[in-house]
Amino acid sequence: MPSAAIETGALLDRARTDLARPDASPHELRNTLAQVVPAVEMLLAEVCALSGQLAQARTCPVTGLPTRAAWTARAREIVTSGPASVLLIDLDEFKPVNDRFGHDAGDAVLAAVGSRLAEWATAEGGEAGRLGGDEFAVVLPRTDDLPARAARLRTLLTRPVRHESRRLAVGASIGTACTDGTAPADTSDAHLSALLKTADTAMYRAKGRGRRGRRLARLLPLPARLAHVLIPRKAV
Repeated sequence: MPSAAIETGALLDRARTDLARPDASPHELRNTLAQVVPAVEMLLAEVCALSGQLAQARTCPVTGLPTRAAWTARAREIVTSGPASVLLIDLDEFKPVNDRFGHDAGDAVLAAVGSRLAEWATAEGGEAGRLGGDEFAVVLPRTDDLPARAARLRTLLTRPVRHESRRLAVGASIGTACTDGTAPADTSDAHLSALLKTADTAMYRAKGRGRRGRRLARLLPLPARLAHVLIPRKAV
């Protein structure tokens, strides 16, 4: 492409020179334009192809969601434009789906999650993205009932996914963080990073409560469990 751009630039320079010449004949001008037009067309085609490649690089081919870099750019805009919320979503028990049923099944789950997440985020006026692996993010204008919305999102994402003759189910741990919109634009990167860190901490706290956000009963050590079963409790 660089050589094509140089050649096209040289042709355009010559065309400008010919057009500025008062003694240039129509025949000379036609000859110049006959060379310039194909060169410009070829250059535009190459620019279009590169634009398409860039768009593909910024879009996850499995989920159709923006990649980390593309999502981060959009998140930065929303965070600096006013109060905003960030959600981090990590799929629970996704690896066993991949291990047991293969990557096609895993991709089917990711594609379904991506589609549901994109639809939810769009309805909320936000932007969803795939950060990598089975981790996703959403940025949206701040809302007062975010916990309730996040709970509905978890229900949506954990609906079983049909793949071939199977119903594949995964959980979803969601962490949230909010900003009051007071961060100046020149600190947007640091501010977004802090939001993501807070949401990440909340997400792992949710993951610690068990699959699909439910708190699991703590398992006692084996001897204590046996004693609990075998030895009757004393009356209080």
